[in-house]
Amino acid sequence: MLKQFHNPMSQKLMNTKLLYKLIRTNGPVTKNALIELTGLKQTTCGRIVEELVQEGLIIESGTDRSSGGRKPIMYDINSKLYYCIGIDISRTFTKVLLLDIHLKVKDEAKLRMDHTCSPEKTISFIINAIEKMLNKNQIQHAQLLGIGIGAIEPLDREKGIIFNPLYFPANNWRNIRISEILRNHFNTRILVDSGVNTAIRAEYEIGLNSVVGNLAYTIAGVGIRLGLMTNHQLFHSPATGFGKYGNGHMVVNTNGRKCDCGNYGCVQTYSSILALKEEIIHHLKRGHSSILTEKIANPDEIEFEDICWALKNDDQLCSFIVKDFGFYTGMGVANIINLFQPDIFILEGPMYSRLELFYETVTKTASERIGKIYPGYEVKFSHGYLGENAAAIGAGSMVLGYYID
Repeated sequence: MLKQFHNPMSQKLMNTKLLYKLIRTNGPVTKNALIELTGLKQTTCGRIVEELVQEGLIIESGTDRSSGGRKPIMYDINSKLYYCIGIDISRTFTKVLLLDIHLKVKDEAKLRMDHTCSPEKTISFIINAIEKMLNKNQIQHAQLLGIGIGAIEPLDREKGIIFNPLYFPANNWRNIRISEILRNHFNTRILVDSGVNTAIRAEYEIGLNSVVGNLAYTIAGVGIRLGLMTNHQLFHSPATGFGKYGNGHMVVNTNGRKCDCGNYGCVQTYSSILALKEEIIHHLKRGHSSILTEKIANPDEIEFEDICWALKNDDQLCSFIVKDFGFYTGMGVANIINLFQPDIFILEGPMYSRLELFYETVTKTASERIGKIYPGYEVKFSHGYLGENAAAIGAGSMVLGYYID
């Protein structure tokens, strides 16, 4: 019955869907509580609840305290009936999550993305991971509500096509019809959106319990991605299908380094792993002192992990450059706040999660600049509640939302 919720509905089916959603949100819950929440007649509510029990969509879950007479039965969602898959395809990893109807992670698999991770290899990993999860957890294909994918832009959300993402570690990611490929294998609903949009959706629905309606979410890693929610509505830009260079191209220093887009001083040149590596390597080649030279003889071989190590060991050169990057990135973050005025700004991705000095400098700079413009207005900054699982959980949430929202 759950899969019927997306179809044009009769009044009865609309009421059934409403009760199911309320039980999922508020359960365990009694019939009387559902009647108060919906305004449905007692007979109507009772009949639909019994039908949901017979369909296996909900289960009896204990009893509530009695105010006299028999204790009322409480009902909850049957979390073992349906499942969905959430996938996050980023430049650093591909993650596959098996999620129950409450979007709780039941199983997961992760692939580190490198130059060998062609579309064929990555999609093969996804298919094999899903099959293994279903078999391991004794879940039939018919129990799969669908597969949600949060992917790198540019993409076609409606057709499920990943175009030609910049900075991808492997070649040949051009016009990949990922929805079609997965649908042919699993014969289920496939939904695709930008990974940062699925991440902000997950943080809104689960991390923040849908209370805060004005959010900004940025991911800084190999590239920069930005998601926005205003008045509880996720902002979908038509530029998603054209954004070859991503979202990191607000100019914050006209005298800065040249960016791939052709401009100078974009946030991308101060917020990405590639830019940070290039800047540190440039300084080392000019003879600046750093403990990195004690660990690695050839500056060109320095990796992001080495920079993280140097910062933990109080390397002055890395600290200086990271603070400089944080200052200009903070200016960009302040500009976004000035435009959209979010209540919470979530800063995620390796640049923020691995480089605490960068996170601290960005938030301090942004707060000081906004404080001068809007005295008393404070934005809460956060790493987020769901970490690197956010985009995949949000992708699974898209599938569930397709049927019950």
